[in-house]
Amino acid sequence: MRLVHLTAPGRLELNFMWMPTWLGINKTAKEAIEAELTSKVAGLPATEDNLDAINDLVLEVLAIKYERVEGLRDYLDGLKFVKI
Repeated sequence: MRLVHLTAPGRLELNFMWMPTWLGINKTAKEAIEAELTSKVAGLPATEDNLDAINDLVLEVLAIKYERVEGLRDYLDGLKFVKI
């Protein structure tokens, strides 16, 4: 599982339901992350490689934004092992 998912063709959203509650319900943080990433990912085709790269960008942004939360990046990166 990634921290981003396709909700419709060409529509990518944060997978906030799988984030820690304090982050997933933080509307301001969610909007800031989406705003920061939009320019970097707009127009990219939704290939597996691109989705993995976008996931890594989300991890990077969150790790920087919440650098005081030790282990957050590793915790969120672990979602890649969750399969539904």
